[in-house]
Amino acid sequence: MSSDTPTARPLVLAVLLHIAIGSRTLIGSELEQPSSNEFSSVEERRLHVRIIEDQNSLIDEKKALVLEEARLEKLRAEIDAKLAEIDRKLAEMEAQRKALEALSEKEQGVDQERIDNLAKIYENMDPLLAAEAISDLDLEVAAAILASMKPRSAAKILDGLSREQAAEISKLFLTMPATSE
Repeated sequence: MSSDTPTARPLVLAVLLHIAIGSRTLIGSELEQPSSNEFSSVEERRLHVRIIEDQNSLIDEKKALVLEEARLEKLRAEIDAKLAEIDRKLAEMEAQRKALEALSEKEQGVDQERIDNLAKIYENMDPLLAAEAISDLDLEVAAAILASMKPRSAAKILDGLSREQAAEISKLFLTMPATSE
């Protein structure tokens, strides 16, 4: 495993911290044990102790910072992994959406083709017989079929329907999207 991977970095930082702390502790312990004749006054000894305490405090703070940095690096790696997963899922969903749109367009094309074929059949029938057959259909389907016919043929068939059916189909015909033909 390379030390450049996000999960390895906290481990490497912890090892380096351990090595650094170990060497500083030895230095600090050497400083803590001066000989009694090393200091010329009590004030020097007090200052020396204060320096050692400050060094130990700094070492502790450094340890805490390195550990916190390692923790934050681990969190950053986890967040990056989650974001990558979200991006992957979004791309997957987008591909599925496009596939569904293509399928829907294909189905609409097939449905329109069927409606156009039925419109041709009804146009070639006697208008009264076509009106009788259309009167049994769903009103939306009937409106779609009539919309696919030549206006003159659709008018003859509408004339053969009851007034209520003709009015309902006409209302639906008005709300239908315009065809690009």
